[in-house]
Amino acid sequence: MPPIPPTWLDKVVTRALEGSRFEVRSTPQARNSVFHDQRPACCGSASCIPICPVGAKYDANVHLNRAVTAGATVLPRATAVKLELSPDGKIAAVHFRRWDLTEGIVKAKVFVVACNAIETPRLLLASRSAALPQGVANRSDQVGRNLMDHPVQLSWALTNEPVYPYRGPLSTSGIENLRDGEFRKERSALRIEIGNDGWSWPVGAPVSTAADFAAQGLRGKAMASALAENTSRHIRLASLTEQEPDPENRVSLDADEHDMYGVPLPRIQYRLSDYVTDAMAWARELHTAIFTRLQVTQIQHAPEFFGAGHILGTTRMGASAESSVVDPQLRSHDHPNLFLVGGGVFPTVGTANPTLTIAALSLRAAAEVQRQLRDEA
Repeated sequence: MPPIPPTWLDKVVTRALEGSRFEVRSTPQARNSVFHDQRPACCGSASCIPICPVGAKYDANVHLNRAVTAGATVLPRATAVKLELSPDGKIAAVHFRRWDLTEGIVKAKVFVVACNAIETPRLLLASRSAALPQGVANRSDQVGRNLMDHPVQLSWALTNEPVYPYRGPLSTSGIENLRDGEFRKERSALRIEIGNDGWSWPVGAPVSTAADFAAQGLRGKAMASALAENTSRHIRLASLTEQEPDPENRVSLDADEHDMYGVPLPRIQYRLSDYVTDAMAWARELHTAIFTRLQVTQIQHAPEFFGAGHILGTTRMGASAESSVVDPQLRSHDHPNLFLVGGGVFPTVGTANPTLTIAALSLRAAAEVQRQLRDEA
């Protein structure tokens, strides 16, 4: 599909940065830019989170509905709580519990766990037994380790002329040419996202802006006029930094707290290294340079990092069973009929949003599942 059209804000930033070190490019999207696959094109409603109101943005319902149509059985309000091992080292069954606390078991030839990079290791670790005291798929002791995100440096400012944010997907363009170089010996790489969502992410605008004006005594038409004039000039940049894998950043099981099914809750251990925080300091310098070319005012930099919500690592992919959890086909090194699909398999994270890579890896795993089932037929 063609790229999502650049917003007016994108065009303003692009013009301001012409001839500089910053190259603005269209950002690949997991949403339709034209009518495709019985789903409409993005209409720019700016409410991509939590869900696209017209279905242009991909979500799991697309293939879930196809699976049901093709004959798949979905067990709603059911949570997997344990993987059961057979004597030959394969996974024999998955135990689950429903919201009413009744229990069930599903047996199969092949099992695919796709519960994100926190819940997948939680399930594997909670499936420990006398035969596997460290949990399922964990001979390498890497399950739950190397938890990563794209730590974000947010900066925002007020432009002199309207740039009309709060419309279109949350971001349609970014600066991608800062991802490599000699500097990576000292600090991590980053990409700069140009936000179409104004000051929403850092301060909760435009609601917070309206609250500020109300506190100043503005009402009625005066409030509406001030709000329209001010919010039309909101601009936001976000640098998404590359976080290196650290085995001490991890998901483990809480020793005391359990969920309603009796499964230990995940315990998160997470920190940023100097390698990342140095990149965030660099990001503030870059944002200031961009804002200077835009001739903005009221420049603000978030004093602490934000999370991108790109939960990665914890079931890393690799060639060696001694240092990784899954092979390049996303099959467990330890259990030949177990596949772990999702962002947990990333051994490193780069700087780009991970959705399209997760999709590509999922297709690779699906092809291997099909091949394995044919060979066993």
